[in-house]
Amino acid sequence: MKKWRNFLRLTLCSFVLLNFLAALSPAQTQMAPPPSFTPKFTLRKSGAELERRTQAGSFFDVVGRRSAIFGYEHRAFEAWVYPLKILDDFRLSFQLEGYPLEIQAADIAVSINARPEATIFTYTHSAFTARQIIFAPVDEPGIVMLLDVQSVLPLNVTWSFRPRLKLMWPAGLMTSNLSWVEKERAYYITEETNCYVGVVGSPTARDISLMPYQEEPRDVPVRFVVEAPIEAMKKNFIPIVITGSVEGRAAAKANYERILAAVPSLYEKNVAYYERFQKETVNVTTPDERLNRAFEWAKIGVEKGVATNPHLGTGLVAGFRTSGESERPGFAWFFGRDALWTMFAINSYGDFATTRTALEFLKKYQRADGKIPHEISQSAGVISWFTEYQYPWASADATPLYVAAHADYWRASGDTDLIRAHWQSIKKAYRFAAATDTDGNGLIENTKFGHGWVEGGALHPLHEEIYMQGVWIEASRSIAELAGVMNEPELAAAARAGAERTRAAIESTYWLADRGFYAFATNRPPAKPREAEPGPNRIVRQARMNELDKATLIDEDTILPAVPLWWGTLQDDRAQLQIDHLGAAAMATDWGARLISEKSRLYDPLSYHYGSVWPLFTGWAAMGAYRYNRPHVGYQALTANALLSFTEALGYVTELISGEVNTPFGRSSHHQVWSEAMIVTPLLRGLLGIEANDGGRSLRFAPQLPADWNQIAVSNFAAGPNQFDLTLERGGRRETIKIVKRAASVVANTAGNITPGIARQIVIAPSFPLDARVRSVKVNNRTTKFNVTRAGDIQRAEVVVDNAPENIEAVFTYDEGTDVYVQTPPLKPGAHSEGLRVLRARADANALRLTLEGRGGRSYALCVRTPRRLGESGVTAKQIDGGDYELLVAFDGTPGIYGRRELTIPLYARGKSSR
Repeated sequence: MKKWRNFLRLTLCSFVLLNFLAALSPAQTQMAPPPSFTPKFTLRKSGAELERRTQAGSFFDVVGRRSAIFGYEHRAFEAWVYPLKILDDFRLSFQLEGYPLEIQAADIAVSINARPEATIFTYTHSAFTARQIIFAPVDEPGIVMLLDVQSVLPLNVTWSFRPRLKLMWPAGLMTSNLSWVEKERAYYITEETNCYVGVVGSPTARDISLMPYQEEPRDVPVRFVVEAPIEAMKKNFIPIVITGSVEGRAAAKANYERILAAVPSLYEKNVAYYERFQKETVNVTTPDERLNRAFEWAKIGVEKGVATNPHLGTGLVAGFRTSGESERPGFAWFFGRDALWTMFAINSYGDFATTRTALEFLKKYQRADGKIPHEISQSAGVISWFTEYQYPWASADATPLYVAAHADYWRASGDTDLIRAHWQSIKKAYRFAAATDTDGNGLIENTKFGHGWVEGGALHPLHEEIYMQGVWIEASRSIAELAGVMNEPELAAAARAGAERTRAAIESTYWLADRGFYAFATNRPPAKPREAEPGPNRIVRQARMNELDKATLIDEDTILPAVPLWWGTLQDDRAQLQIDHLGAAAMATDWGARLISEKSRLYDPLSYHYGSVWPLFTGWAAMGAYRYNRPHVGYQALTANALLSFTEALGYVTELISGEVNTPFGRSSHHQVWSEAMIVTPLLRGLLGIEANDGGRSLRFAPQLPADWNQIAVSNFAAGPNQFDLTLERGGRRETIKIVKRAASVVANTAGNITPGIARQIVIAPSFPLDARVRSVKVNNRTTKFNVTRAGDIQRAEVVVDNAPENIEAVFTYDEGTDVYVQTPPLKPGAHSEGLRVLRARADANALRLTLEGRGGRSYALCVRTPRRLGESGVTAKQIDGGDYELLVAFDGTPGIYGRRELTIPLYARGKSSR
């Protein structure tokens, strides 16, 4: 009986279960498929945002750590999932019901909206508006596109692309295959080994182009279409996912399904990531909103350079551009010197974890003898990159920069643990570089060891480049400091002595007293004669090269002395003359610094090395000028870089620009990471003069503000595990500086062995015009001793606060002085350089002395802020709002040619200032 009841119970349960399952749809009895569309969600903003009308020819990118989109605003784009190029020639078009024409999105693009988390294009037509939202999830190997369509007529959306499954240069792959998987609504791009796979799909897409197997292969775009019902589009986005894998089809499929199922959360993670990044790194507010925004975007541009490669690890790449008919997307692979120059900016804004990651990456690939790689392709993990190619060890500068970057990181972060872990690596790098001085003259050599800054063209080959000597002095000083931390006094003493020997050798070898600048390099007869490249004035350039073949010194006027200037290694009186050259119109354009003076017979504005403008050079010039207290030259260089953020690639700064007109080279990486760094570092370390030292235990604030700035604010500046907010306000013969310690930093704290707490010492040293008089300084309401020093075009009043409290207020009381300022207009694409060059502005008790450059036949407005009255000086002067003067300075000479004018303007008392 009991068995019978159990049988009935089991039968009844089975009957109920079968009827329940029968009632379910097939989809309910299997894993639920991905939704047809992505329900609309709020596109929250992380904070930074730029928007303008689209511009033909302007580059854009959408970059995550594992993937990227590169393109131009009115053209097709390409997609990468590192290290694979997945596709190119990706286009979008619309077909309205009842319309015979297909409407190309590129023809109706009206605006681009750039945010760190996403880029949004808007397309408008009389019948519809469409927004294309593109984002690269920060740490996913894929790209997401969402289409937001609002239309009065039903329409179809068609995407087309060309499959280009290729490993990044210089590796190659076999011919790729393409298949459409109807169930997944996705294309699979594969090759014969089935290791490398790309996927492109959308859950409602239909293939309309795949060629039958029987047909001859043709180079035609792949096309797929999505129907966009009017009502459905009110509540939904159309999603597209591009992804790939180096681990086979199953991994690529898993990536596709994971990303597609998590679109809203991946977008939100992007927003949260950049919110946190901005919140926990340095933020700056100045009276120049353009500079504020450029700085904000420069940080983002640098952070976008962090890339993760599945074979190699995570490090800093150099820059981005479309690859065109190649597998070289700009310089989107790992470069030693690019990363190391960029680290000074990263340390300045306090993202110590990223610097640590980048240093660990370079250490991982350091050669056994200590040399640091010049470059590491993203395909290096699948080829014999380090043994069969010349590129990884091509340069000599990455090795001493590696030493200097470690010290810079330690000074700011206090992360002694990293220095201890890397100490043998640092010493190997130092010893390798030291051994390149084969003749013992104190100058490290490029011959046989790798190029310095210049790697080709008219100035190459060379023997001992001045750029290398500046880097080497800083490396020597750096290892001396680190040797003190590591308790190796003999190494410290030897390195300091070596630095001084090199400093003296620079002065005796390179200084050209009769011309007022430092030469470019020493020279040895080349193995074969230099040959001028095609281009302007080739005969003249060749004649100069013939001279250089026989010379022992390449006595060209270049930007490269700015590097030893950056670190304060040059004799002061000579440095002042050198800075006149850096700021002059022959070297400096409205958009930045050329490598070589346009007065040189080698000058070619279209050359990579001897005529083009690099924002990197401009940053060097700015830092060198600020280091030697020449704020006008520094500020003009910094402003030139900042304004580039808004002229071409929205929010980003390009690699190189013509030396003749403000137009980037087509081959330029239009988002170049160290170009972004050269906004950050000159602003924070130069203009604002904020640096942490002694492992984060010391903080220095020594600003050199433009005359028309009365306040600035800096938040989240990291020194060791602590963060500080700094403000400066001036007016009414008082300058008030406040420094407030915040809670310990999350981003900055890298678990070094520095004990959290207040800074041990804070140095406050604002600048004043030379004719100002500082009468007193109070720190937290107590009269404090101060020291005045005069250098360059300024004087400083310095106070040192030992055992600093958490809140400091320093009030400087002073008689105002005299200084000048220029209103800098926006940069115009394609324009020639026309701006006024302010080389020197020095006032004393009797007069304001100016050194200016401008084009012949033109007059320029120059503003003067002074408590005194201007006397007659041969220029038109009028008072403007606020009591400042405006000078109208005319330049005679050959029309259109820059000339120099020295002005002496008498100064007379006019009573107390109204400010």
